[in-house]
Amino acid sequence: MQTSSSDFDRIYSEYFTPIFRYVFSQTKNREISEDIVQIVFFKVLKKFPIENLPPLRYFYTIARNSVIDYWKKKKETIIDLSSTPFASLIDEKENPQMKVEKEFTTQEISLALNELSFEQKEVLTLRFISDLPNSEIAKTLEKNETAIRQIQYRAIKKLRGIIKIYE
Repeated sequence: MQTSSSDFDRIYSEYFTPIFRYVFSQTKNREISEDIVQIVFFKVLKKFPIENLPPLRYFYTIARNSVIDYWKKKKETIIDLSSTPFASLIDEKENPQMKVEKEFTTQEISLALNELSFEQKEVLTLRFISDLPNSEIAKTLEKNETAIRQIQYRAIKKLRGIIKIYE
């Protein structure tokens, strides 16, 4: 059965935003993230017709593997602190002192996140940016929920320690 344009549009609009958020949190680059998300949709739709489309978890698995492939090819990490998801929290109407304080906090968070392992960043991203429950994260990463909670706990504990250094 051939998939119609409206079916694809429906799937794309449903899954694009959560997958893009996840990929962007891993790459910190809009253009690269858009390219990877296109690859994800191509891989999923090539393998499955629309009517047999798997749940969002499958999209996350393909996205995760695509990001890993990207970093293996890239072999260097370039972080643009101005394009972090936290940069959008800065309100231009605030007074200059508050703006500088928020920018400093954004930089601290970005630097602290870079101190975490790939697995820890991935769990925190799926939990707090993609807003997935631990059960879905466990299925996506092929781990049990207890392991996910431990990784999350250790990552948050490590972030607290790192952020104290900047105070």
